[in-house]
Amino acid sequence: MNIGLLLYPDCIPAGLFAFADLLTACNLRLGKRQFRITWLSEPGGALPVANGQTLDTLALAANPPDALLIPGAWRDRHQVIQASDQALVNTLQRLPDNTQLWSYCTGVCLLARSGRLDQHNATTTWWLKDTVSQAFPQVHWSLQHSCLFDEHLATASGVNGYLPIALKLISRHCGAALAEEIRRYMVLPRPNEQNNPFQQLPLLLQQSELLRRIIQWVEQTPAQQVQTSALADHLHLTPATLARRVKQESTMTCAQLLRLIKLNQVSDQLQTSNRSISEISHMLGFVDDSSLRRSFRQLTGLTPGEYRRQFG
Repeated sequence: MNIGLLLYPDCIPAGLFAFADLLTACNLRLGKRQFRITWLSEPGGALPVANGQTLDTLALAANPPDALLIPGAWRDRHQVIQASDQALVNTLQRLPDNTQLWSYCTGVCLLARSGRLDQHNATTTWWLKDTVSQAFPQVHWSLQHSCLFDEHLATASGVNGYLPIALKLISRHCGAALAEEIRRYMVLPRPNEQNNPFQQLPLLLQQSELLRRIIQWVEQTPAQQVQTSALADHLHLTPATLARRVKQESTMTCAQLLRLIKLNQVSDQLQTSNRSISEISHMLGFVDDSSLRRSFRQLTGLTPGEYRRQFG
């Protein structure tokens, strides 16, 4: 199987090298060349990539692979869609229909722009949620998942999104046992299929002084006393002004943000301590265990026990 690794300006090539290493490990284990790697770009030739590196590539249109892996790039949500990518997007559109197309992190946006994700389920990195939902409404976005696969498409979140794609590829073509053997011997983490909903809090801390003050107050306040009206009083704002500013700066309602912050404390305890649910509930000031369990499952889709087993 010929696997194309796509390079483009500002892309992060580290995941492509790691992906290639995993397939090399598989070939060595099998004693045959099950997978062949080709470095590709839209124009072909020597291509500058991140960190001052230049790699030799073949032109994608003239050398269509059986499958193509599209990595992310050094771009934030305001730069992820660039006019300079249009030639690459056009080439992706023209690839044969049976080409398997895999992408991760911001690379998913290139695939979405090509139309190849239209009417398909897809995921990407959580902080791109608003960008991709507005720019590509014809894609069925499912960002609660960290990776999604069908017969010809794969999308994954994060700069390490290459890992679940590589392991899925090896599992499909060489068996799940070999994929697991390679994962264990290379001491790789087992990919989680669900995204952690609390990943966005570090970014919120960086965005504004108001959000930092809100997070600090919620973390210091017992759960049953965390109310929008009490927070507004603490910040010397009207509830309406608080709600408007929270929506502008976080894209969440005030109630959603307060719940996320308080349940993030539950998440931290589940991952880093051996405290029981009852102890965590009492420590963080929930009305009772049932209230904590119900709120936690509504947000994460997991019971506290299931969350601890998956992320702890």
